[in-house]
Amino acid sequence: MAKQGRTRARTGFAFEPEAPPGCIVVFHEVWGLVEHTEDVCKRLSKLGFAATAPVLYEGHEELLTPENIQKAMEGVWELSLEERRDRVKVKQALDKKGASDKIKEVAAVLYNPSFRDGLLDVALAAVERAHQKYDRVATLGFCLGGGLSLKCATKSRHLTTAISFYGQPPANDDVARISIPILDIHANQDELINKSVPAFVGAMLEGGKDLTLKTYPRTKHGFFNDTRKEVYDRDAAAEAWEVTRWFLERTLGRH
Repeated sequence: MAKQGRTRARTGFAFEPEAPPGCIVVFHEVWGLVEHTEDVCKRLSKLGFAATAPVLYEGHEELLTPENIQKAMEGVWELSLEERRDRVKVKQALDKKGASDKIKEVAAVLYNPSFRDGLLDVALAAVERAHQKYDRVATLGFCLGGGLSLKCATKSRHLTTAISFYGQPPANDDVARISIPILDIHANQDELINKSVPAFVGAMLEGGKDLTLKTYPRTKHGFFNDTRKEVYDRDAAAEAWEVTRWFLERTLGRH
């Protein structure tokens, strides 16, 4: 059995088995760098891959806690993704819910365009660090991190492949810059994200891109996260993990 190495730093954590065929940079969900993200990295390392997960919310850890984010998300849940970029509409929705000033601040940070741009910069820097050590690098993201995984595929020259679980697809104009295999996994009951999927798939197919698309019936956004019992789907999560393993072995190689 491969010897496991684990490191934890202020900027994230990493697992490294012996002689991995490549490294997978894992981008966390909107909840932040929580236990589930670390568990995903452990599971990847048991498959023989190196895995690292950066802290995307560096400098905002005290404000952007899972509890605060949950309250902010509940306050804007009825808004579309586009509407959440409108500060006035976000404030109105939170006022209607009686949200505290702190929760309003959480939402203001989360949906600030410059903050989102900063997340992509952090993600790309993590890919660059991994590339300095490994020839073959993949990204794997969930929710917010899934969108970052796909965006990295449009920006970085150092990626071998990219995987997204229920992430917001990139703009059609950016798809032309994707030159690597993509695995895109979605939940069937995820209206906000799924509205953008057909256009993304069409642009990928029209451009002759390497796309594997999986949508799991009767599942909700976040179905892979076993710490969120209200959305977790054991069977779909197990199958999605097998698809992920197959895809990584196909694109990065076997241990």
